[in-house]
Amino acid sequence: MSRAIGLVRDLIFRSKIDAVARAVGTEVVYASTIDIALARFGESPATAVFVDLSDASLPAADVAARIRAAAPNVRLIGFASHVDLKSLRSARDAGFDQTLSREEFTSRLPELLSSPK
Repeated sequence: MSRAIGLVRDLIFRSKIDAVARAVGTEVVYASTIDIALARFGESPATAVFVDLSDASLPAADVAARIRAAAPNVRLIGFASHVDLKSLRSARDAGFDQTLSREEFTSRLPELLSSPK
């Protein structure tokens, strides 16, 4: 079973991600801070990390640098509200593999959860 880590605090949105993950046979574990996410890598490898860039406590450059140091080959995918263009741009600049609006992320979630890097 593939595994993803979600830096997502929104509990309702987590439940939507979990429903899709179950349907495609993927496990998603969540972390509310970058330190917890890094600890999750130590427990078991992940193929992707999803980052809610709307969360101001998760600055894109710091998240990208720390995740890449711990797991250089993981797919790093950021998403934010379509009106939050600044955080999407900063994530692209920081080296995220993909940056999507929240709507795009939701519609592409089955593909993002089931496809390898």
